[in-house]
Amino acid sequence: MSACSICMRQKSRCADGVRPKIVVVEAENLSPDERTAFTLLSSRVATTLLPDPARGELAAQCQMHSCTLDQAAVIATSQRGLPLLLEAGIALALRGAGYENEAAADVVFQPRSSGGLAAAIEYACRLVT
Repeated sequence: MSACSICMRQKSRCADGVRPKIVVVEAENLSPDERTAFTLLSSRVATTLLPDPARGELAAQCQMHSCTLDQAAVIATSQRGLPLLLEAGIALALRGAGYENEAAADVVFQPRSSGGLAAAIEYACRLVT
């Protein structure tokens, strides 16, 4: 991932050294590269793929994995991910996922069409190691 492919916010919670206990990815139908990155991430931390998250879904996932919302990382790929981003301790979004998502995110990656989701998942892998 090149340095120009991400944009970090001034007060990123990612820089605080917090290691997520769960990573939730708001997406469906992963590409082969995305699936490979997701499989690697799944081998290191609890992961969930939520294509259409319901209200309270992040809290339910955290309860299931015995962690708090602050210990959750979320990757939003569309506007549907905004409620998840607002609750998560670490918020990652893709460019083009909506202005609100980009504003709420700690780190913004390139659009999915440019490999942004695979890059975001790889970034989450580094957060948990």
